[in-house]
Amino acid sequence: MKRVWAIILGLLVLQGCQSSAGPQGAALSNLPPPNPPAGSEDEVIATVQGDVITRKDLEPVLIEGYGLNVLLALVQLDLVEQEAARQHVAVTPDDVANERAITMDNLRRATEQMESSGQPTTQPQNLSAEQENQLLDQLLQQQHVSRAEFAVVLRVNAYLRKIAEPKVNANLTEDKIRQQFNAMYGEKVVVHYIVCNNMSEIAEVRRDLAAGKSFEDVARLRSLNRQTGPAGGELPPFTLSDNRFPPEFKQVAFNMKIGEVSDPVQIGKFIYVAKLIDIIPPAHARFEDYRDVVKKELYDSTVQAAMKVMRDQLARKALDSLHIRNPVLAKQWADRIDNKNGQIRDENQIRQELDKQHAPARTGPITPATAPATKPATAP
Repeated sequence: MKRVWAIILGLLVLQGCQSSAGPQGAALSNLPPPNPPAGSEDEVIATVQGDVITRKDLEPVLIEGYGLNVLLALVQLDLVEQEAARQHVAVTPDDVANERAITMDNLRRATEQMESSGQPTTQPQNLSAEQENQLLDQLLQQQHVSRAEFAVVLRVNAYLRKIAEPKVNANLTEDKIRQQFNAMYGEKVVVHYIVCNNMSEIAEVRRDLAAGKSFEDVARLRSLNRQTGPAGGELPPFTLSDNRFPPEFKQVAFNMKIGEVSDPVQIGKFIYVAKLIDIIPPAHARFEDYRDVVKKELYDSTVQAAMKVMRDQLARKALDSLHIRNPVLAKQWADRIDNKNGQIRDENQIRQELDKQHAPARTGPITPATAPATKPATAP
């Protein structure tokens, strides 16, 4: 009898569980299904009027619209991290914060507008955090760059700066600081020069100089420039920043010692030989007063130049080693490379066509295209 009651009691308990669970089960069946785990392609990103937008819906649009630029930024970051690891260089959050401060300072300087007196009319010297963010947002919107992409760029630049700085410091000598001071504050050189058509004419110049003729007499005899030639090839004094002369010529002039005659230098279709006659020191500035300012200017510009060289090297590495498996991004990458190569071809064709058009009119030495078209007659 006890066994029978136990069975009846068990049946009643089971029946009670079923009857109480029935309504609950019905209610649970009406609830929406649970959201798939974060990161899966069926993850629900948003809902609108009962419809869901999943990660699978969103990702193709993002990849097609923004994927290539973000991918290239990540590739650059990966490559610079590899290089930093090879050189045992580590970047800390403080380094990234410092890079952001440098970027904001450069941005502020770049957006300053100047009065005719040289005083800035926009952007205060010290920006608040809110003003910095507003300025940065304006720039990012103009460039169609997100904050996330900007963060990647900052990390890349922090690595590049950390790699470049020790090398720049090791090569920042007093001689280089003084040269920079002279370039910034107006050291001038006095140069005489001879211009020739070809190396055969240069050989004649060298023979005359070796025979003891003065540089000035040889210039009068053989220089193709009939305006400066009769004056012994004399040019007016000029500084390293003087835009009347091409960079190649200025580099030669400022690297000689007084009395030295340069090797032949080809600029455009003509060949030049120069002699340094004199160096005129800056008139209104003393090196001792400006040394620290000049050193910082030289240091900053040299670091920036080194970073650019490394960034170009990273771009070449990416070009050589990047294999994109996503078909949409792979096509965008191929199109971008084709467009770049086409631009280069077009630029070369334009230069060649301009050379052809102007060639018949050239009857004497010409000024390289790097200098203004309205140069004085005394320019090389």
